[in-house]
Amino acid sequence: MKIVVFSDSHGNLDWMIAVMEEERPGQVFFLGDHEKDGWAVSELYPQIPFCAVKGNCDWSAGLEDWLVEVEGVRFLLTHGHLYGAKTGLMRLEEAGLRAGADVVCFGHTHRALDREGASGVRLFNPGTIGGPHGQRRTYGVLTVQNGRLTAEIKDADTEK
Repeated sequence: MKIVVFSDSHGNLDWMIAVMEEERPGQVFFLGDHEKDGWAVSELYPQIPFCAVKGNCDWSAGLEDWLVEVEGVRFLLTHGHLYGAKTGLMRLEEAGLRAGADVVCFGHTHRALDREGASGVRLFNPGTIGGPHGQRRTYGVLTVQNGRLTAEIKDADTEK
């Protein structure tokens, strides 16, 4: 299954729609900051399973963390602000361990990252699809097949 991962759209819905049309995913993870953009994409593609968590710029009553299993791989979805993602990754990794997750997907920093932590929990940040303040627009593609995960960070500016 192909999963598209978005974070930090900050009102730039058009970029998300362009990625959806290009990638044709089987599932979407939205990691917060302008959660309404994520839900708007969900309404445009109602046939695609959608998981969203709220970020520090979201005021809804939505989930702050969500544990999702896809074909045997467990993902902890979070925005990252509650775990100090801008100052270090240890608390994110610990949260993943506590949740029994294989991968922690987070946003908040606007910097793409894909690395395995010392504990074996993978840390994945798709960056920012919104590209505020001239930042590079990026998103993630996670592919789960036969219980194995591959991850890629893509540049939306070249995909659109």
